Amino acid sequence: MADAGDDIPNFLMLEQIPANYVQQIETDLLEPVVFQQGAASTDGFTRFTLQNKGFLHSHSKIFVALEPNASVHEGYLQPHVGIGQIVKKAVLKIGNKTLNELDSWAGLHAVKSSLITNENNVEREQYLTGRVMSHKFRYDDESSVFADTVSLDNGIETDVTRLNVPNWSVMDGRTPAECPSYMIDLSDLFPFLKVNQLPLYMISEPINIELTFHPTTDANNPRMQISSTNSSTGKAVNIVRDQLKFCADYIYYGATDEMERYAAANRDMNFSFVDYRLVEHSTTQVALGSGVIRNLGMANRMVPRVITLVNDSSPATAAQQTILGSTQSQAPIVAATGVVDQTLRYNIRYNDRFEFTSDVDNLSRLFSIFQQAEGVPFITRQEFSNAGIDGGFTTDSYMGRQMASNLEGQFFNLSTRLTNGRVGQRGIELHLTGAFPAGADLLRCYCEYVRMARLSGGMFEVFNA
Repeated sequence: MADAGDDIPNFLMLEQIPANYVQQIETDLLEPVVFQQGAASTDGFTRFTLQNKGFLHSHSKIFVALEPNASVHEGYLQPHVGIGQIVKKAVLKIGNKTLNELDSWAGLHAVKSSLITNENNVEREQYLTGRVMSHKFRYDDESSVFADTVSLDNGIETDVTRLNVPNWSVMDGRTPAECPSYMIDLSDLFPFLKVNQLPLYMISEPINIELTFHPTTDANNPRMQISSTNSSTGKAVNIVRDQLKFCADYIYYGATDEMERYAAANRDMNFSFVDYRLVEHSTTQVALGSGVIRNLGMANRMVPRVITLVNDSSPATAAQQTILGSTQSQAPIVAATGVVDQTLRYNIRYNDRFEFTSDVDNLSRLFSIFQQAEGVPFITRQEFSNAGIDGGFTTDSYMGRQMASNLEGQFFNLSTRLTNGRVGQRGIELHLTGAFPAGADLLRCYCEYVRMARLSGGMFEVFNA
């Protein structure tokens, strides 16, 4: 990137500006230029077009509200992804160039959301995004000194054996006007905005945000969960068109001509950022037990890490009648004594080398590898691996759905930071063996890779690093 001048800092990077600059923020509430509700077997879709002015604040929001069928009396959101469960695909475009594009976005969002602290979930995210994956100790009675189990925590006291969501967050099809609105953070949708701000006033092409939504009655990826008060699944859920808006924050720096001087000094700029490529492979319990080797591609690319989920894409219990739906990752099965399957093996191979000198078969090591790649996840041991006998989830229900059976062993997220350099011609191979539940039928891998973008004369170019 060219020097911005002897007294103009780099406004693009999301870091502290080493100067005392006047900052003005202008907020626009934008309507979608395209909106399609979708149907029972048809995806929904929306597109927002940004104005070419100022710097786009990376934490701008998209507001969303849901309206369930009139027969749904108690609808709620998956606690680990919140309103993000409705998003199937997210695309950020400048002109006809794509900066970020990701299918099955909610799956990656679930992994990243596991890094949010319990306190932040229950005190902030519950109200903004619907995420409330917080935990608390579950005591048998008020006189108990010890807690044998844990429970979800949304700030509400358990009603005997049932934990309900707050009244304000219940989505009732009989009173749709009272259904709450939530927001999706733009930087959660697009990794580019995690480290960069878009200088919209320097771009001569249209900037579009495109979201694809799951169908209104998708059996495996519902837009909303339903409580036990609803005896049947397949309940239609619509997005409220009047509530769907993009709250765009445009930032202006300086009191005089600082932004003009910055643009003049940076007519040719380069950006480095990451994107994610989804690779899915169908599998079976038998195949996983014998060991699978799956090629993830990504030849000739810089791939910092690979995230792997073992998914049950069509649960035996209808996804709308569970707590997590299909946005989960299955852990290996556990014996009656609490010992996890001993055949578990995991490794990544590329450039004719294995990432680990011997296959990883220890659950604690896998958890540590995930922590080194992503950060500290705020999930329990039982949520990750379903291992152990004591300290598991209570048999109490969350909106009528039992916590123990719905949450234990559903967060087996695997992530590995790659260290062997640029991927060669043969691509990346995933090696995985283990006795997984019968419903495990899909390997979902998110490969993070480095991309470059160039802004020259108001026009964008995007290419792989």
